[in-house]
This record gives sequence, C-alpha cells and structure tokens, in this order.
Amino acid sequence: MNESSKYSGFTFGNNNGNFNLENNGTLNQGVAKTDEDIATALKQINEEIKKLSEDKREIAEPHFDLLQTHLKSGDKEKAKKPLEKLNTLLGSVGSILTIASFLGFGLPLK
Repeated sequence: MNESSKYSGFTFGNNNGNFNLENNGTLNQGVAKTDEDIATALKQINEEIKKLSEDKREIAEPHFDLLQTHLKSGDKEKAKKPLEKLNTLLGSVGSILTIASFLGFGLPLK
C-alpha cells in the first residue's frame, strides 16, 4: 500500500531514498544514494550546528557525533534518535532529510 501524508508543505509516502521539500514556495528534490551524498549532508549539518547559540550547540554536537558513529557502523535504528534531536534543534533542513531518506525514514521521524 502506498500511503502518503502531507505535513505543512511536506509530502511523505513510500520512502525509497527520494524526498521533496517545499519551503516558501521553493521545491527541493533529491535522492540520497551514495556515501558522498551522506558526507555532504553531514558537512551541511555541521555548518548549521555552528550557527546555533552556544547552549543549543552544546546539545547538538554530541548528537551529531552519535549520528556519525551510528551511520559508520550501519546501525539505522540507533541513528534515528540523534537525527530526531538534530531535527528538533535545526528544523527540517535538506541535509537532515537527505540522511533520513538514506536511512529509510520519513518525517516526522517520531
């Protein structure tokens, strides 16, 4: 069954690595297929973390480290929790959507 839900401009359905993100009328589409896509997404998340206030950055950095560790080990279920926390702190930025789609998760992650 191919179900899909729409949340505030986001449409999520059967997740096969594809994602669509509509923000203020701008539609971004992408497919996370390679390790290079994930490396780029991680770099972008790291840049977003640097823009946070010091308090939020102190929370985000350990979750970012955990996410990287779990991605390297291939443990998708363990990667979900730090990804959820980063999504809460950073919002649904494209780099988080890239990693979520790579792991086979839709949004909201919870």
